[in-house]
Amino acid sequence: MDEFDLIRRYFAPLAGAPGAYDLRDDVAEIQPGLIATKDAIVEGVHFLPDDPISTVAQKLVRVNVSDIIAKGGKPDAALLALIWPKARPVSELEEFTRGLGKDLTRWGAHLVGGDTTSTDGPLTLSLTLLGRVGPRGPVRRSGAQAGDDVWVSGTIGDGVLGLLAARGAFGDLMAEARNLMVSRYRVPEPPRLKFADLVARVARAAIDVSDGLVADARHVAEASGVSLVIDAEDVPLSATGKSYLDNGKVELKTLLTGGDDYQTLFTAPASFHDEIAAAGEAVTLIGRVEEGKGVKVLDELGAEMAFDRAGWTHLTGSAQP
Repeated sequence: MDEFDLIRRYFAPLAGAPGAYDLRDDVAEIQPGLIATKDAIVEGVHFLPDDPISTVAQKLVRVNVSDIIAKGGKPDAALLALIWPKARPVSELEEFTRGLGKDLTRWGAHLVGGDTTSTDGPLTLSLTLLGRVGPRGPVRRSGAQAGDDVWVSGTIGDGVLGLLAARGAFGDLMAEARNLMVSRYRVPEPPRLKFADLVARVARAAIDVSDGLVADARHVAEASGVSLVIDAEDVPLSATGKSYLDNGKVELKTLLTGGDDYQTLFTAPASFHDEIAAAGEAVTLIGRVEEGKGVKVLDELGAEMAFDRAGWTHLTGSAQP
């Protein structure tokens, strides 16, 4: 049983409010104009034990911010649950709160409450983030229609490259290059706050890319009852990603499924193409929506790529099939 089966079986029956959307999306609509999301990160699962504690705080904020922005919203109030290991020095809390406060301010949010406790286990952190959306409400996963374009913000694959570098996969890296790559894993860079305005204005369906581009595109396809077709050669990669791909140090499939990108994938009517392209945001057209089911990723020759994994599933701690 994966996390989605678990949610459907045990928790969705408890979510009767219309704004909960049967727990089938990344945010709940508490009341018109007010949305909420909640993400947790755990030491050894979502960040490495030796990651600087300030970057852990920043990542906690950003994995939640990416959900709000992908729905066309902007962050507001935050509540923190801090489960601190007894073996970890309490003195590190000063650096943690410095990183937390810095990032909350950057993304326009403020801390309003939470809870703290201790544990014999790993450092565990959870943030509940409220956000504001316009009268249209949050952009759900379920609105994609055949004929839409498929767009993605930023670049894809840097998160998994950073994790691989942190684990020593690229042993010949100079310290400066390694630190640059690892920083993209430790402190992801979601789209700018202004990007939420574009999503709210043009998107029919949207999702943050956290589990992997292919996996999250599949979530949109399933929720919308359509097929998303992605042209692999159009997926935006960073200069580092392109270099490692060209040199054979990483496979394209790894970049497309690795996760930890925290970008926004959205679909929009083709009539919005010129407006989106001229919006001044880092966004790339990567495919289209068709009748059918699931996700197809096409290589440079137009042949469908086969994937052993689509992305990450959190309950099992393994790749989605």
